Amino acid sequence: MSFEDRLKLTRSFALIGGLRVEHIGLDRNSTDKAGLEKAGFPYTKDWAPVTGRIGYTWEAVPGLTFFSQYATGADVAANNIFLLLPTQPLDLTTSRTYETGVKHLFWDNRAEWSFSAYDILRKNVYAAAGGQALNIAGRQESKGVELAASVRPIEPLRLWGNIAYVDARYADYNFVGGSFSGNTPPNVPRIVANAGASYRFFTPWPVELGMTGRHVGDRYNTDANVVTMKAYTVADVYAFVDIPKAVFNAVDQARLTFRVRNITDKRYAIWGDPFYPDQILLGAPRTYEVSAAFKW
Repeated sequence: MSFEDRLKLTRSFALIGGLRVEHIGLDRNSTDKAGLEKAGFPYTKDWAPVTGRIGYTWEAVPGLTFFSQYATGADVAANNIFLLLPTQPLDLTTSRTYETGVKHLFWDNRAEWSFSAYDILRKNVYAAAGGQALNIAGRQESKGVELAASVRPIEPLRLWGNIAYVDARYADYNFVGGSFSGNTPPNVPRIVANAGASYRFFTPWPVELGMTGRHVGDRYNTDANVVTMKAYTVADVYAFVDIPKAVFNAVDQARLTFRVRNITDKRYAIWGDPFYPDQILLGAPRTYEVSAAFKW
């Protein structure tokens, strides 16, 4: 059950809040090859977490809005509950988030930028370990900032970009044989940046050409932070044509899109599975796509 509300106190200031009550149940059984139940099975566990959020928005001047929010959450975050034994604890992973920022829309709505900062704390985090096992990290702390902007200097041209920085660390992550406290969780880059440009030709069959780029920083593939997956930058290009309604009377809008992903055919690691520390997943090579979309 959930409840959400936005209370506008003045013409420029509003409070936002929400409350969520859940029931989460887990029933699990395990049998051997002969169909006999293993020791300790079946077992059942139930939770009833109550979470929520509260925040505000304040339009200080037309087009300039400040916002902040505090939120809590709870979920079953074990990577694979089927790896847990009845003797191992299975508790909810809880979280709390602080976020604050500002958004500015100006130049007759042709340009905008936004900035936000956040602090996220997750407790009782289940982390994947090699050999199909799970470790329990006491806390995972993440602090970061995000900056985004877009501008339309002339009607057909749009430029945009965003960049995010995050410092994610484990804390109270101790286990038999060592500690990963202070290490970075796997597959979490410090820097992620995106940028793009598009130009639209207002012809009888409108055409838009565009390019997007994405940069992802170095990442580790396991909690041990021994192997680094190097940073990568990839780019895509696209073109689409809006087909007039006169051509397809049965639909309101038709669009034909041509896209080339990873145009430089870069070879890079996109993901590392902590369960298999000696393996990585490579990003897709150069890919050509043709698609059609219809709305009616």
